[in-house]
Amino acid sequence: MDLHALTREMPEDERPRLLAHLLALGPEDRRLRFGHLLSDDGIAKYVESIDLSHDVVFVVTGPDLAIIGAAHLVRRESDAELGVSVLPEHRGHGIGAALLERAAARVRNWGVRVLFMNCLVENDTMMSLARKQGMKIVVSGTDAEAFVKLPRADLASFTAEAVAEHLGLFDHALKAGWRALHARRGAPPDSPGA
Repeated sequence: MDLHALTREMPEDERPRLLAHLLALGPEDRRLRFGHLLSDDGIAKYVESIDLSHDVVFVVTGPDLAIIGAAHLVRRESDAELGVSVLPEHRGHGIGAALLERAAARVRNWGVRVLFMNCLVENDTMMSLARKQGMKIVVSGTDAEAFVKLPRADLASFTAEAVAEHLGLFDHALKAGWRALHARRGAPPDSPGA
């Protein structure tokens, strides 16, 4: 398991960190993530509109506790839609795959059987990630929809999600403690496994 890819569920008080993460995406990455170029105001409205009582956002954080990867999972009656973003300098460390796996476990545990992602056909990174995760891709013009029919929840899916959350929370607590310790000493907060 890549230590860069430990996921956890984002709590309400981390919306500002999610906003900072999405604002850090360049214009092309924003276009690929949202299917069109979204302004700073548009991103702020998007983050504000996320209903964390119904949907979920999974995050991966760096040593400074900034969000380096995020997955917004929107729950519907018969399916769930996923949007994923990873900062360019953190790609290639399994963060996208970990977020997708975590989302799939949650969808199963919700009792929903279909997970899908909409993306632009030219979004090679997401198309590759979807294929690696066994998702089927349907192309329509410039848009693509990747989807997978998931098995029913079982003990393994509940256990996988619980373990992932505990590891993610432990990772976050370790980084927060490391930063606090170094802040008291006046030293730079370089994290040991980051």
